[in-house]
Amino acid sequence: MKISKIYSNKSFKNIEFNEKFNAIVAFIESDKKDDTHNLGKTSLIRVIDFLLLSSYNKNTDKLLGNNLFIGQEFYGELKLNNGKYLIVKRSINTATKIFFKLNDYKLDSFKLDIDWDEELTFNKAKKRLNEYLNFNILPNWDYRKSITYFLRSQQDYLDVFKLNKFRGKHKDWKPFVFDLLGFKGGLILSKLETEEEIDVLNKRIKTLKLEAQIDTSEKDRLEGLLEIKKIELLEIKNQIDKFNFFKEDIKTNKHLVEEIDTKIQAFNTDRYRISYEINKIESSLSEINNDIDDKQINSLFEDVNLYYPKQLKKEYDDLINFQKSLTTERKKYLSETLEILKLDYTVLNKSIKEIESQKTDLLSFLTEKDSYFKFKEYQKKTIGIEVEIERIKDKLKVIDRTLILENDIKHKKETINDKISALKESLTERKHSNINRIFNSIIKEILDTNALISLKLNNQGNIEFNADYQNKTDLLETSESQGTTYKKLLCVAFDLSLLVNYSDKSFYKFVYHDGVLEGLDDRIKIRYIKLIKEFCEEYDLQYIVTLIDSDLPKDMPNMIEDKDICLRLDDKDNSGKLFLNSF
Repeated sequence: MKISKIYSNKSFKNIEFNEKFNAIVAFIESDKKDDTHNLGKTSLIRVIDFLLLSSYNKNTDKLLGNNLFIGQEFYGELKLNNGKYLIVKRSINTATKIFFKLNDYKLDSFKLDIDWDEELTFNKAKKRLNEYLNFNILPNWDYRKSITYFLRSQQDYLDVFKLNKFRGKHKDWKPFVFDLLGFKGGLILSKLETEEEIDVLNKRIKTLKLEAQIDTSEKDRLEGLLEIKKIELLEIKNQIDKFNFFKEDIKTNKHLVEEIDTKIQAFNTDRYRISYEINKIESSLSEINNDIDDKQINSLFEDVNLYYPKQLKKEYDDLINFQKSLTTERKKYLSETLEILKLDYTVLNKSIKEIESQKTDLLSFLTEKDSYFKFKEYQKKTIGIEVEIERIKDKLKVIDRTLILENDIKHKKETINDKISALKESLTERKHSNINRIFNSIIKEILDTNALISLKLNNQGNIEFNADYQNKTDLLETSESQGTTYKKLLCVAFDLSLLVNYSDKSFYKFVYHDGVLEGLDDRIKIRYIKLIKEFCEEYDLQYIVTLIDSDLPKDMPNMIEDKDICLRLDDKDNSGKLFLNSF
């Protein structure tokens, strides 16, 4: 697929592209030196992408969401790989309505009045365009997945493989790149999806354990407890059925003597001890006196005519202050302890009242002669045991479900290991070797150094893609400020190597590189342009490059001829801008 024309119904510099080499040149002629990005050489990428049915949201689209484009209709004429021409129309006002017209010939003008073959909604139009393009590589991906490699804006030179739009999870782009390099992307996708499934299962297990408060290692203990409760329930039901409460009365009496009375005795002992401690502390606090009469002591010294030197007075004052601090600390400690003891005394009193009430109820129950009353009470007890049995059963069910999930995780982890082994085996086949060879030849021709595309498995068994220079250190030492530029050339070489590798297949036949010549040495520019033109001829490719006039090689400014320039932009006034407007 190549781009034949891009045009519009208003406020747009209509463009007819060459089938091979194309240059979009911004000529800076004004003394104001406006930002050249406002001229439109980069914005054209957005228009092409819009016509190739990218998503559109007026509220978030920084370019086409501008009110300037209300009522704007864009037209794109595409040369298909079967030699026919497809015209696409898409309007800003109705961006989800797409029009198609298939011709056997190229339009000789920028025609607006067209008898359209199809008018489709957005999703149906994408499927239809995918059918029109009829790519015979990457059958598992539609044309939109790979388009960004061939519409590289400045933001897409940051990484060779992971483009600006691939901001999601690894599964959203790594399987695709693996396919693009000739491997089986399904291996990566399957592994990553299995890992996601394991994450989901682990979260479910965590939720189950938190909600049911269970520990899978206690399954045997719970099963034993369940058996005990079932036996206990059966015995009570048998007594109820016979209206014989003798055994249950014995249990109640035993509980009353061994547990209730013992607790009451212990509580009373504690209450006596706490009460004693409270009285003792209160007495100590009442005896503490930190008031010292300095006047009285001074008077005493004078009465007995003792010499009272200043040094002795200072030492005495220090002693008094020390004594006061000790008294203050002791008083603070005793007060805090007293407060705690009083709180414990209150809580203990409450507990004693509660257990005395239980004792009263049990004694009343044991002395109750009405069998029907006892029947009702023991029936309540059976309900409590039944509830406990159901609670244990629920816990056991959750444990069983958890064990099943844990077993499922174990099998999935084994599956992941198999997939990692398959990926290792796949890498040994070096399916990308031809792309790598072309990639290196491009860098070698332009920079006279070698570059390599390499793939490896990291410690987690995930594929990592890398493209870099073989002697990167030496390269950067010669021009330390060129790091970003050299990264850009790696991206360009990768895109071209894909187009060359698949040039005998039905695939993209064009690439748009924005501002790739910026910052390059003139010798590199000359070698670059020469190589691109040769590739366009040899492999029937369409290349579109944007630049400003100062990027043209000074030694050979005619490397880009007038016939190569498909669009001229300038900063004189709005008429020189792509959209004939400033915004």
